[in-house]
Amino acid sequence: MTAPLIIPGRGGPRMSRRGFLAAMGAVGLSACSDLGADRSPDLGGDSSLRVLNWPDYIDADDDGDVYYSGGTLDGLVAEGLTVDYVAGYEDNVGGFQIVLDEAVDVSPPGFDIVVPTNWRAAQMIANGWAEPLPIELIPNHVNIDPAFLTNAWDRGCRYQMPWQAGITGIAYDPALTERPLTSVNDLFDPAFAGRVGFIGEMREAVGLVMLANGDDPSRPTRSAAEAGLDRIVEAAGTGQVGAFTFNEFAPLLAEGRLVAAMAWSGDVALLQNERPDIEFVIPDEGAIQWFDTMVIPAGSANIAAAGRFMDYVYDPANAARITEWVQYISPVMGVRQVLAGSGGDATALADNPVLFPDDETRNRLFTWGGLPEADEQALDDAYAALIEQS
Repeated sequence: MTAPLIIPGRGGPRMSRRGFLAAMGAVGLSACSDLGADRSPDLGGDSSLRVLNWPDYIDADDDGDVYYSGGTLDGLVAEGLTVDYVAGYEDNVGGFQIVLDEAVDVSPPGFDIVVPTNWRAAQMIANGWAEPLPIELIPNHVNIDPAFLTNAWDRGCRYQMPWQAGITGIAYDPALTERPLTSVNDLFDPAFAGRVGFIGEMREAVGLVMLANGDDPSRPTRSAAEAGLDRIVEAAGTGQVGAFTFNEFAPLLAEGRLVAAMAWSGDVALLQNERPDIEFVIPDEGAIQWFDTMVIPAGSANIAAAGRFMDYVYDPANAARITEWVQYISPVMGVRQVLAGSGGDATALADNPVLFPDDETRNRLFTWGGLPEADEQALDDAYAALIEQS
């Protein structure tokens, strides 16, 4: 039996928004912060800002410089805001530790906006590590897609504003599978043994297999999650799993080393620019939706500047430019209309059902609902051990 590959994310131009998502930290989504907590009356300055985001998550030139002529942030800089934009949030563990250490130990923290994945943001809010948004300075807050306003851990988006959302579904090479793939159960087909990629993020991998088992990952129980994990453990033990991957599923598919993989929608969209034959599907059972979201760490000295930035990127025209680059789901209302009126490739994006899911598709997307902290820690530990041992 050939051991599965374990492939971390890597840097370099056009790196995915999810350079390395080994989500091994605990999270307790059942906790809820006091949304009525008073804010410090001092919002700080509004002319200097420090942003920590995932790599390749805003338009940039070939050297990764976001301040090139014509770039999205040029307009904000022209308005007098000095932006120190760092594309260095590599994952929700090591990358998040930077934020966590500074939120707890450093005042003011090193960044005024950070962009963790939704479950990490929920942890920040629940533990008091996030400032309430200066909504009075963000008139474009009204442009948040209503789908993102109903999370129990931050109803109405008072502490965070989504940056981009994505779908974890299945990507495959029809020439190698020799048949269409439509179900999560297709990943367990013995015909593909050793050539299937499973995503390295526990909540997405387990969540997809829960769907295959007939369980709902948006309302998980520990027993249902463990049943999903057990199937993955068995598949790894029999050699069915050829790789536990993060964004590296894309080159492995392109090279033919994998025939199918759990995959992130935006990464597949970029892959399809070179390999239009690669298919991306939302399985019959459904898929996992996630989002990365802007949070102001507690103690930020530049809350007003953070508000200016959030307002700017929530202008539909600016948000549409970001969507053209990253090709993930925009949380900003009006982006589709801007793209549709732009002509050329932008208009084609407006018709992309993965970027703009219809109501039927939305009903097949599930966001991980969260478990008590001890249960999630146990699942994280078990999944980490599986990857380490494989």
